[in-house]
This record gives sequence, structure tokens and C-alpha cells, in this order.
Amino acid sequence: MADSTPSGKQELIGVSPEQLHVGAQLRFTLRDEMGRVLLAKGLRIENLQALESLQNRKAVYIEYDESKEAAKGLMLGLAEATLRDAPLKDIDKLVSLKTTEADPALEGSLPEAWSVIESRLKTTLGQIAQDQGTGRAEAVQRLREQTDRLRLTLLERDRDAAVFLLMHRAVTGFTGYSALHSLLCACVCHLLATPLKLSEEEDIHLMLAALTMNVAMTQLQDLLAAQKQRPSTQQQALIDAHPADAVRLLRAAGVTERLWLEPVLRHHEQLPTGPSLAQRGPGERLTRILQVVDRYTAAMSPRMSRSGRDAKDAARSAIVQAGAGGHDEVGLALVQVLGLHPAGTFVKLANEETAVVLRRGTKANEPYVASVLNKRDEPIAEPRLRHTDRADVAVVQAVSASQVRVRLNTDTMLKQLAFSKTGPERGLGMR
Repeated sequence: MADSTPSGKQELIGVSPEQLHVGAQLRFTLRDEMGRVLLAKGLRIENLQALESLQNRKAVYIEYDESKEAAKGLMLGLAEATLRDAPLKDIDKLVSLKTTEADPALEGSLPEAWSVIESRLKTTLGQIAQDQGTGRAEAVQRLREQTDRLRLTLLERDRDAAVFLLMHRAVTGFTGYSALHSLLCACVCHLLATPLKLSEEEDIHLMLAALTMNVAMTQLQDLLAAQKQRPSTQQQALIDAHPADAVRLLRAAGVTERLWLEPVLRHHEQLPTGPSLAQRGPGERLTRILQVVDRYTAAMSPRMSRSGRDAKDAARSAIVQAGAGGHDEVGLALVQVLGLHPAGTFVKLANEETAVVLRRGTKANEPYVASVLNKRDEPIAEPRLRHTDRADVAVVQAVSASQVRVRLNTDTMLKQLAFSKTGPERGLGMR
């Protein structure tokens, strides 16, 4: 077995791990502050859990004598770099803070692809928030490319699976909350584009607004999700200022489109309750959609300080406008696209089993589900695929994910989801 510490007395350079991403192949060895190997040269960061393990550290270290080209190969686009025991003037020899390279193609399984896109989004948002000069503009360009990839490739690959993967992660934990929440909002906004009759330009700019609405407080959002106490006075001031701060950062990066900037600036503003979407101006129309999606998805996401709401409560809190009469257009579109019980959330069935929703059914209140807990709340070894259009397995209530103690096998759930699209018509496997 190779020695886990550097040979001899090697000088270590500390760098922020924030810009690592899932799938990155290491061209040099990452070490801790004692020089012990965290991940060896040539290996890949295989999944989001491995990435978060590295990013939970304030810094990771590389040996001073490692190739500067190797350092640049992995640390391109670092939002910040910290020096440890080396002259400050030497940092540029090891770490480049700029990148003009396009993101490599997304490969691997669907869960892996979504993990990569989430990781890259976190990197890009960090660069917009912290970089200077041309770095911000380059990050915005990459964000545009990532948005096109979301619209034209990843969501088209399997929309049902995308909703399941993103929503389930959002309702079952708060690690990496800010980037995940922005990504989920952007994807849901895109799914609403057709029923709300948005143009392609509106669709793109609404997605960009969703991805960047919290760019000025991504680190604070992650911190707030993990703290039990209420925001401090200083934190609340940053929360209150973040829409305007986000617009300032985007303008500094060269963003000029009103359809992008207005929803970012106004996404927490109290809008008039009377006008329909068609009666609102273009920017306000997109703002209204973003507000509903933001509140709806955030309500279901847990925090250290509270449990996430179930889907029914989340819909009520996000869709019902104080003082507004009649049906809410955005809310109706949400139900049309996601159903009353979105994929990835949990429900209780008439037979007393607890199930995870796989996808929307023909009717909004009759989703395809997989039972994961029996009537005694014990895990079911082989999840049972159900179509809840039958009275004996009908949905009787939504359940907050915070109340469900089961860890799902994602691959198994995606197989069940795929089967739900082919088996029911022939009566296969549906009980």
C-alpha cells in the first residue's frame, strides 16, 4: 500500500474545494492539512456525496511541486483561493481563476447527469457572486449554455425522471439547498412554459431568473437551511437585500435583458392580486410565475429548524393569494403539470401503505406510486407499483417527507417509473 503522506517535507498549497464537480478526474492528488491523501491522482469524484465530503472542508491541499498545468486542469474557475505556507505572489503559478472552456458533455446514468449539472450550477453561481472582471461574464455565458442543455437535452431525455430526482432530493434533505432549489425552480418553470403559453424567449429568461434569483446569497441560504435559530440581524439584512444585490452582480457580469433581471429583482415583491397573467406586463408576468414556483418548492423542503410541508399544504401556501378571487392560473398549471402529488413526494394510501409518487397519472389526484412502507410503517423489501385509480389503493392524504423514515434506492425507483409507462395497459405488475 502506498504511503498516505507526502514523501519528504513537501510544501502544501491550500485551495478552496468549492469549484470541484462530480465527474472530475483528478490530475493531481488532493490532501488534507497534514498531507494525508483524500483522493489520489487519476481518480474521479464519483458522486454528489463524495463531492460534498470535500466541499465540507474549508480547504484541500496540493503539493507545491505538482504541475501547474495539472492544478489548472482541475481548479479552473475557482471563486477563491487561499494560500498556505507559500508566498502570495506564487498562487497564480498554481491556480487559474478563469475559464473559457465549455462544460463537457453529460454522460452516464440520469442520476449522475443531474448530479453533474447541479454541481456545475453551484460552481457557476459561485463565480458570478465572487469573481471579478471577465470571470463573471464567462460564468454567465456558461450559465446560458447550461440552461440550453437543461431545456434541450436533459429535460427532454426523461421529464418524469427529472422531476422525481430533483423533487425527491429537495423534500428529503437540505444539503446543498441553494443550488438544488434554484435548479428545481428552473425546471418547473420550464415545464409550465407550455400550459402558460410562454414564448421561447420568455421560457429561457424565466429559467435564467430562477437559476440566479438567489445568486447573492447562495452560501447564506445553505447556512440558514442548516441552522436551528432564526436569522440574525445581519443575516436578515442580507436576505432583504439579496434581490437587488443579485441584479447588481448580474449587471456587473453583462446581463442586460429585462425579462431576466426584473423577475430576479421582484421575486419577493408583493404583486397586485387582481390582474390575470395576460393583463400583466411581460416582466411582471414572469415574476408572478417565479414567485409561485419558488414558494411552492421551498415549502416542501425541510430545514434544520422545521420539517417540510406536505404537497397539499405547500400548494395552499404558494398558490392562494390573499385578497384574490377565483382560480390561480399558475397554480392550476402546476397541478396540470405535476398533479396534486408531485413525483418524489410521499402519500398515504387507502390500504394504509405509505408510497412515493413516481409520476402524474391521467387524473391529477391519481398518480402512479410505489409503496415503500407497509401499514405498520415497516420498509417493504420490494417496492410495489400501484396505480391509485382503484379505491383500495387510492391516495387518502399527502405525507411530509420528514415523517417518512425510509431510504430509497434511486435506480429501483426509476425502473418502477419506467415500468409504469409500459405495464399498466397490459395489467403487468400492478396490484
